Amino acid sequence: MSPSKNPWYWALGACLVLGLVPALGAFHEARHFATTRMGSSEAEQLRELRLPWTQPQFLAMAAALGEIVPEDAKLLCTPVGGTEQKGRSRWFLFLADSLYPRQVYVRHPAPASGTLMDYPAWLEYHFEVLGTDGRALGFAGDIRKEEEEQRLAEALEPLGIEWEFTYRVDSRRPFEDSKLYHNGVLVPLAVDAAPMEVLDEAEEGAE
Repeated sequence: MSPSKNPWYWALGACLVLGLVPALGAFHEARHFATTRMGSSEAEQLRELRLPWTQPQFLAMAAALGEIVPEDAKLLCTPVGGTEQKGRSRWFLFLADSLYPRQVYVRHPAPASGTLMDYPAWLEYHFEVLGTDGRALGFAGDIRKEEEEQRLAEALEPLGIEWEFTYRVDSRRPFEDSKLYHNGVLVPLAVDAAPMEVLDEAEEGAE
């Protein structure tokens, strides 16, 4: 028996297939929820997602900063190490959301929250131009750093930023060496150094 040449049969078949795919996806999600998340608390369900900003260490750090930094304050976030260039390591974005109404700032903001091609340039600016990770920049680099710091001071002064928070560009141990400063003076800050249980790159790609 030869296949029907009636286009309506093909259209009907395509509709059935396209309708089946999302139905199977919904069934998979429902089964996952029933077997792993049903009956869990909100905190447990967030942890199950294994995303950095849902982890207890991040939530604890945000809470600790929220207790110290006044609600009307402005906070400058500075990366001081790490090599991860994925969007999940943009801690300043997650802190900006968690610490609201506090205002969170970064230096050289244009590429900070841009595409994944822009983000490495933002990290390079901090590490290779400003040397925030402690690297030796050389004579020419030191001159460039001094000029850039002077330009930054002039740009940031009108904003009245008194607080600065440092972190690592790392989705597992971002706050291991974090520090909080108020007008340049170190403020004691409790840090949970336990590694976060996050998706690795292979698992993230499979999600």
